[in-house]
Amino acid sequence: MSDAADHLSETPKEMRAPMWARPAARFAFWAGGFGALAAAGMALFAASAAGWHGFVLLSGVAAVAFLLLYALAAGEAAGRGLRERAERADAAGPPRLAFEALESLADPVLITDRKGAPRWGNAAWRELVRDRRLFGQSLALPGPERLWAGVPGADGAIYRLSRSAAIGQARRERLPALPGVDGGSALRFDAEARPSGVEHLLWRLTLVRPGGEGAPPAGIPGWADQAPAALFALDGDGRIIDANATFRDWLGLSAGDSLPPLQQALAGDGARAVMRTRGAEGVARVDARLKAREGVETPVVLALEWEDGKAPLARAVMYGLSATGAPPGLAQTLKEAGRRAGGSFDEMFANAPFGVARLDGADPETAIVEDANAALLKMCGGAATPGVRFSDLFDWSDGRSVEEAFAAAGSGRGEPGEVVIKGDPRREAHLVFAPARGGKRAAYVIDVTDWKELERQMSQGAKLQSVGQLAGGVAHDFNNLLQAIRLNTDELLGRHPVGDPSYAELQAINQTVARAAGLVRKLLAFSRKQTFRVETLDLPDMLSDCSALLRQILEESVRLEIVHGRDVPAIRADKGQLETAIVNLAVNARDAMRGKGGGTLSIRTARADGDAVRQAGAPEADGDWVMIEVTDEGCGMDAETRAKIFEPFFTTKAPGHGTGLGLATVYGIVKQSGGYLFVDSEPGRGSTFRIFLPAHHPAEEERAELARTRAEAVAEKPPADLAGRGRILLVEDEDAVRAIAAKTLAKRGYEVVEAADGEEALDILCAEDGGFDLLITDVVMPGLDGPGLLEKARDRLGSTRVVFISGYAEEQFSETLSREKNVSFLPKPFTLVELAERVKAELNA
Repeated sequence: MSDAADHLSETPKEMRAPMWARPAARFAFWAGGFGALAAAGMALFAASAAGWHGFVLLSGVAAVAFLLLYALAAGEAAGRGLRERAERADAAGPPRLAFEALESLADPVLITDRKGAPRWGNAAWRELVRDRRLFGQSLALPGPERLWAGVPGADGAIYRLSRSAAIGQARRERLPALPGVDGGSALRFDAEARPSGVEHLLWRLTLVRPGGEGAPPAGIPGWADQAPAALFALDGDGRIIDANATFRDWLGLSAGDSLPPLQQALAGDGARAVMRTRGAEGVARVDARLKAREGVETPVVLALEWEDGKAPLARAVMYGLSATGAPPGLAQTLKEAGRRAGGSFDEMFANAPFGVARLDGADPETAIVEDANAALLKMCGGAATPGVRFSDLFDWSDGRSVEEAFAAAGSGRGEPGEVVIKGDPRREAHLVFAPARGGKRAAYVIDVTDWKELERQMSQGAKLQSVGQLAGGVAHDFNNLLQAIRLNTDELLGRHPVGDPSYAELQAINQTVARAAGLVRKLLAFSRKQTFRVETLDLPDMLSDCSALLRQILEESVRLEIVHGRDVPAIRADKGQLETAIVNLAVNARDAMRGKGGGTLSIRTARADGDAVRQAGAPEADGDWVMIEVTDEGCGMDAETRAKIFEPFFTTKAPGHGTGLGLATVYGIVKQSGGYLFVDSEPGRGSTFRIFLPAHHPAEEERAELARTRAEAVAEKPPADLAGRGRILLVEDEDAVRAIAAKTLAKRGYEVVEAADGEEALDILCAEDGGFDLLITDVVMPGLDGPGLLEKARDRLGSTRVVFISGYAEEQFSETLSREKNVSFLPKPFTLVELAERVKAELNA
């Protein structure tokens, strides 16, 4: 077009100088004027013979002639001024515009002034306007803003084109589809705007043929260009052929920079993973890493859909990940986004997985919603309809400030505004405003409810980890101290029996030690760091054993009811820990029913499948499960209390009546057992706790072993005489514990050899080549620990029985304990009687 414009000199009549400013017109004007004066002179001469009447006539003609000469002079001056203005306009206008060439072009061409007012259009432009019946609506030639009036996304594109041309820069952009007339097909144009001289702008529209060879994708509408998600189009060879400003900004590219191929934009095999989705039905999701600005690699999620035509094309939405993971909206399907060939980003954005609203003003506090996409309507429960005040879509009752939230959303600093969407359930969202365009603004609402919930879970996990680290670090040393106190107190009780003045004080010390040890056990249970000895358990038998203890702790006003389901499978768990969990639930139920004068505590067991566990709230569950349901008729809990009951140290009881670790302990035991714990409760309707544990289907040999163990446990009675004979190797790094334990065992007739650590114990075993009936060893010791000693000395121990003692052991020890059949465990702090009974039982085994 520029070549043709440089070789044409004729100016079209619409842009020529006025007729009175042209030389031929001026000559004709002056000749006529002087002819009129000559005729007037002859008329005066002929009238002079008429006396005074002739004088009057002469005076009148002279006056008319004077006025005529004055008008001629004024017209010449005006004409000269108009001529100079026309010459200046020609000089400032398009340099030697090839109007004949432009007139014959098939592409519509329009020339406007600097303010966008149309001055001239070629035949193709006039035909385009005529087809849309825009002639006659006004005297001016319609411009692009009237042609695309009401077409979504067109205002922003036309604004960008006009602004670029006005500041001296040429710009080319794909305009949204121009609706067809009388049922005809929509037309799509690439628009180019460029400066033409000083005073004019030149527009040219190029028709895009559907499916044409090399046709670029639809241009991005203004309200999508600054979206919080990256939008781009991809061809079948992996070339990025269009992208919005967000994507360019992530890559550190300016508007004029060329887009890199996908291989350069994604790290590793990300590009190959994207290209492998070609041919997939619907929307495909790909996790990748973006090579962002300054060489930083950023995790991203891509949701893209392919159109397979002559020129395969994919339209993609890319969302950046934070440390907490991506918002859940990206996993949703984009439904019908971009299914039509040549579909625009505006169409895809209408089905974007985040909410979008067009506002009628630049101030979002007072703006009215003009339009909203389906995602926003769903978030707001259909409230985001045209005519609704945008700020009324959000709940400000929690103290959030409208001004602060909207200011953050429109700050452009990368930090969104945080809002709560009205409705039930409560939904949290991030809010971002695009820069105002033409006095209007677009708003993006991203549902982050699940994201926030994940953050809260991570915070809870961090608390759990902190408590676990604290409990694990303190438990070993603290239990060693309690162990020394307990054994020495038991020794003193042997010298000061019942009736002695010191007996009560010594018993108070033991009770305090027991309370402290129980608190440590609860901390370890909550943080899932207890030592478990997993075994196969028959749930009805276990609850039968536990029922006697439950009836002791329940008050007379509480009735215990245990109901077993049919064909309940066995489970793999630590019997003692599972009993602790059920007892804690029973204690909580007793306290909840106390205010209502009592009630019924029901414990029910049943078989469950994976579907039932998932419906209860588990993220994943397959195979067979066992459910333990504990239901009370107490006061119940509201939603706020339910959300906190498993947090450590949270309690609704009066000060001094609870540690806040009971339910936290249950939660830790269940999770460490590989199960799930859920609660249903409403104020005034009681509470139901459901424990789901994986079912275990033992083989015939294991069933026989389970029955034999059960029979032995029933027949087993504690020994009446705790004295005995045998050679014992005692390995303990705490001197006070080792001394009192060795002294106690020696008093009961045993030969005790002491070792302060694992290395010393190994040296003793190697020097004496075994010769011990029992090995008692601490688990956690500096250097060679208890399990390490067992591995190294296994060949020298032979049939020697092993008893591990510890106040805290790592999770790996639980695996060792469950695997070794000839090994038992005695947790610290234990009593002298418990130690003597365990030694007697092991030596008699």
